[in-house]
Amino acid sequence: MTPRSTLAGAAAVLAAVSLAGLVPSASGQAAHAGHTMTADAGRPTTSTASIRIVDDPERKELAVILGPIDLPARSSHHMAQLPVQEGSIPFDLTIRGYRTHIIDGEGRPVPRLVLHHMNLLDPGRRELFLPIMLRVLAASHETPPLSLPGWLFGIPMKGGSRFLALTMLHNPTEVDYEDVTVHLTLEYERLAHLPVYPVAPFHLDAMYPEVSTTKAWDLPPGHSVKTWDASPAIRGLIIGLGGHLHAHASRLRFENLSTGEVLYDIQPRLDEEGRVVDIPALVYRGRGVGVLVVPEHRYRITVEYLNPFDSVIEDGGMGSIAGAFIPLEDLPAANPRAALFSADYDWVLRSQVEHGAVREGGR
Repeated sequence: MTPRSTLAGAAAVLAAVSLAGLVPSASGQAAHAGHTMTADAGRPTTSTASIRIVDDPERKELAVILGPIDLPARSSHHMAQLPVQEGSIPFDLTIRGYRTHIIDGEGRPVPRLVLHHMNLLDPGRRELFLPIMLRVLAASHETPPLSLPGWLFGIPMKGGSRFLALTMLHNPTEVDYEDVTVHLTLEYERLAHLPVYPVAPFHLDAMYPEVSTTKAWDLPPGHSVKTWDASPAIRGLIIGLGGHLHAHASRLRFENLSTGEVLYDIQPRLDEEGRVVDIPALVYRGRGVGVLVVPEHRYRITVEYLNPFDSVIEDGGMGSIAGAFIPLEDLPAANPRAALFSADYDWVLRSQVEHGAVREGGR
C-alpha cells in the first residue's frame, strides 16, 4: 500500500466512524427516574467513578474501560445510562487506531449490538468550525476496528489533558447481562516526530449554532432546504468527508462561498420507503494532500429534503458532515466561558442524565 492510498483509506474510515455515534441525538428521549448527579443549581457534572484507564506499553495500547452497568433483556437505549465519565491522557501520544469490545462481570463477551454509541471528546480543544468541544472518536456496534501505520497517520493527544467518555447502551436480546463493561482500546505511538500527517476530525451540522438540543427539525411537505455558514478557526487540509442524513433526504452539499468551489455534493441512495441506504464518502485523491480551507473564507453546509407526504414529519430532518483534516496551525484552546462551549458542554452531560443516570457500581 502506498502512502497516498494509506492516507486516502484513513480519510475514508475517519469520515465514516466519526459519524457512527455523534454525541447524542436526544430525539425521542424521555426523562427517567434515577440517580442524577448534579452540582449547584442542578447542573450536571462528570464522574470518575465508572472509568478505568489501563496502559499496555508492550502492545502500545491504552484501554478506556467504562462500567460496570447492568443490561436487562429487551431494554431500549432509554434505559438508565452511565453518567459522562472524565479521564486524562497519561502521556503524550498519537492515536493510530482503535477498537471496542464489551464483556460481562464474568469476562464473557457481550454481543456488540448492545453498543448504541460511544464517544470520546476533548474539552480542551475546539472544533474546526464552531467553538465547542472537539469530537475525537465515535463508535457504534457497526464500527469496524481501525488500525493504520503510526508513522503516517494519527490524532495527537497531550499527556495530562482531560477527556470525556460516554456510552449509550441498549439490549435488544432475550438475555440479561450483569456488570457489563465497555472497552475502548486506543492503539498509540509515542515517537516525538511522528506521524507525518497529524490528523484531526471535524463536524458540521445544519442546525449549528444550536448545540443545546436535538439536531433534528420538522420537515414540511414537499421540498425544503436548511443551511449553515461558518469559517474555520485555522488553516487546514481536508482529506475526506462523509455525511449523515435521515429518510427522504435528497441532497447534502458543502461549498466554499468565497470562491464558489464545491467540496462535497452528494445525493443519498434511498430505498422504496425513502430511507437512507448509502451516503457516499469523498476522499481527495490526485489533488495534493488535501483541499485547503482558510479562516478568511466562508463555507456552507446545505441539506435538502423532499417530504412526499401532505403533513409535517416531526423531527424528520437531520443533516451533518464529518471529515478528517490536517491542521496547518495549532487548533485554538477551547474557551469554557464562551456561551456556545458552555451550552454544548452542559448538553452533552444533561442528555446522558435525561436518560436516567444509573447509580454507579453496576446496580
